[in-house]
Amino acid sequence: MAHTTSRAAGRILHVSALAMATALTTPALTTPAMAQDNISDQTATASQQAGTGSDIIVTARRREEDLSRVPIAITAMDSNDLVERAVVSDADLQRTVPGLTIRQTQGNNSLTYSLRGQSADIFSGSPSAVITYFNEVPIPVSQSSSFFDLQSIQVLKGPQGTLFGRNATGGAVLFTSIKPSDEFEGYVRGRYGNYDRVELEGAVNLPMGEIAALRIAGNLTYRDGYIDNLYTGDTLGDINRESLRASLRLTPADGVENTTVVQYSNSHGTNTGASYTYSVYSPGETNNGYALTTSSGFLFSPLVDVAFGEGAWDAYLAEHPKAYAPGLPAYVEEQKRLGLYKTNHPSGARHFGENWAITNTTEFELNDDLKVRNIFGYIDSFVDSQQPQLGAPFATILTENLATGAVGNEEDLTSWSEEIQLQGEAMDGALEFILGAYFQRQKTVTQFPQTYFELAPLLPYTPATNRFRIKNHTDAIYGQASFEIVENLTVTAGLRYTWEKVFGLQLPGSDNFGPPQQKRSYSDPSWEAGLEYQLNPDVLVYAKTRGSFRSGGYNGTLSPTYVASVGASNFFDSETTEDVELGFKYGGLLFGRPATFNVALFQQWIHDVQRVEFPDPDGPDGPVASIAITTNVPEERVRGLEAELAFYPVNWLQIGGQLALTDADYTDGDVVLFGTPFSYGPVGDTPKTSGTAWMEFFLPIDPSLGDITLRGEVYAQDGQYFSNAADSVAPRTRLPGYALVNLRAGWRNIMESPFSAALFANNVFKEEYFAGGMQLAVALGHNAAVVGEPRMYGLELSFEF
Repeated sequence: MAHTTSRAAGRILHVSALAMATALTTPALTTPAMAQDNISDQTATASQQAGTGSDIIVTARRREEDLSRVPIAITAMDSNDLVERAVVSDADLQRTVPGLTIRQTQGNNSLTYSLRGQSADIFSGSPSAVITYFNEVPIPVSQSSSFFDLQSIQVLKGPQGTLFGRNATGGAVLFTSIKPSDEFEGYVRGRYGNYDRVELEGAVNLPMGEIAALRIAGNLTYRDGYIDNLYTGDTLGDINRESLRASLRLTPADGVENTTVVQYSNSHGTNTGASYTYSVYSPGETNNGYALTTSSGFLFSPLVDVAFGEGAWDAYLAEHPKAYAPGLPAYVEEQKRLGLYKTNHPSGARHFGENWAITNTTEFELNDDLKVRNIFGYIDSFVDSQQPQLGAPFATILTENLATGAVGNEEDLTSWSEEIQLQGEAMDGALEFILGAYFQRQKTVTQFPQTYFELAPLLPYTPATNRFRIKNHTDAIYGQASFEIVENLTVTAGLRYTWEKVFGLQLPGSDNFGPPQQKRSYSDPSWEAGLEYQLNPDVLVYAKTRGSFRSGGYNGTLSPTYVASVGASNFFDSETTEDVELGFKYGGLLFGRPATFNVALFQQWIHDVQRVEFPDPDGPDGPVASIAITTNVPEERVRGLEAELAFYPVNWLQIGGQLALTDADYTDGDVVLFGTPFSYGPVGDTPKTSGTAWMEFFLPIDPSLGDITLRGEVYAQDGQYFSNAADSVAPRTRLPGYALVNLRAGWRNIMESPFSAALFANNVFKEEYFAGGMQLAVALGHNAAVVGEPRMYGLELSFEF
């Protein structure tokens, strides 16, 4: 059965921090019923397999390669790993990829991937620092998704540019769907769990003669929310998601293959939002010499009597009977009393998302040494969400314009891309090369309706709507080659040049509508140079340096007319970076038992870092409100270590662990916006220490009963900031560290049947933790946190045919 193979037939994927996932195809080692007198035979087999590498194939360098021999910092999981480690959504990747942070800014449907201190801030016009791909086509990550019928997920770390469609400063995440095959086969998998979780997933593969095959796959996921909104009676975190995918593979002639994938998904439900009131600043507060914004803490408290006279606060409470009488600053302690899963947000939290993705990959083998690949992609994504941005019963900010009736933040994105490659080898295989050209056209229409300070009857509220269009035109050419200088010693060099044009236009309905379309052009190189040496069949070492960039962009929330009047610009500059990485990986025997050990050391320098701030362009009494704009922070440095170990101490037990140590710092974090100085630091969304330890038992039972495995996993990280300015204008934005325990008991091929079952539980000990935060310190004087999921458990049943 092509989709999932028996554990007893076994392929063991040792996920690595560097490219270091070495799969030991050793059936004797993975059979639970193995007799002890066969240990010497197993060890011999393991030694042979560890020496020859694995059959796990990845495409990290745009060609199929054995993962254990790729000198790139990469973590990879195949379809079996995704099932057994219960990786069913974006958030699950964080515990399986060392150093990856899935940042939730406004809740479960507002996600940003962060690697090695590189991410994109909320409300930013920046391209993502970590690009996600579906079948090699870049896709947006604006909402939570469901992973189903995937062949693999590969996470590449560090600057990217010389090989992949979009240049990036942090990394790339590659999602690859399972291709249609020439056999009739398929599977059905169902899950039921607490919070009325119901999930149904399946696929069927249909051969269509000698030249075609069709695969249909789908996923339905429904779950109740886990956060009670005491103010409205709603439940936050509801999921109603449906996805369908059709893949058609054509092989009309020898050496020619064309694969088209069409995927549709829609998602309804409610956002968890930044539902936990985390910190509020009171009048007169300062931090390291910086005066803090305290408008919310002043206006939504009894102190408002100072400005409006005695009885003003009582008048407000009469108009808002559900408000917290002691005021917003005091509500921080009340929120702690209520706990993580109670909120008091005075508005809705509905979510709707719809996505179409079409990819087409065509391959022509010109001869034994040359191949042409063409990759076309089309993406159409629409999101409409109300996002709770504070959990207190005060309308400091709402994602709706009470004056116009517009409700929910909207993002409507369409993109098409075209990439053509020539891949080949020469000099009896000593030289491998790829040449390519990439083109992308992307259009994004964004609408942010907002209401600030609904404080009736004391003050009229302030409505605002930002509605703008950004177009990105990307053209690039690239090439990379690897040459084996002498046996086992290979040098790699790559170069790419990218031209970007960014167009910004204020649309009807925007408060800033009127000025003509603006345009700016950007261009920069990306490059890579590296050396790798296969010391022996078990050991690979490498060193490399890379450079890349993120294109500059357009601040759609800033008035072009006002900016022109003060001699400024709506555009921000490109972000550039370079790094150095040293890697070591081992796949062989430790004390006579199969083991892999992999480690990477890196240092990265980033210039003109793209970060969001909330300046007030013309002061608190001027016509332009405090708004979110992207600026360039001069310098950042990130260095660290990523490591992984996997080991079989005995035949029936596998143990392993991942570790990421990351030291990120703004070496020059000072900027001036509209005459006001700002200072950045520490780096947000980057825990200094994170990692996973896991253990898997293979029960020694009669093989005719099937295979029973027990897996335990602990993910832990220390604290992290959800602001990049905690040392200056945004204190009290550090989230505490936490540890999560996950368990899974699986019984595969029950009684030699095609049925399998599993019991699973995540966050077994009900750890209460935060998964991100919403920093509105400068804009409004308060911050809110996104709570992590409580304990989730359930039953999984599957059938393969």
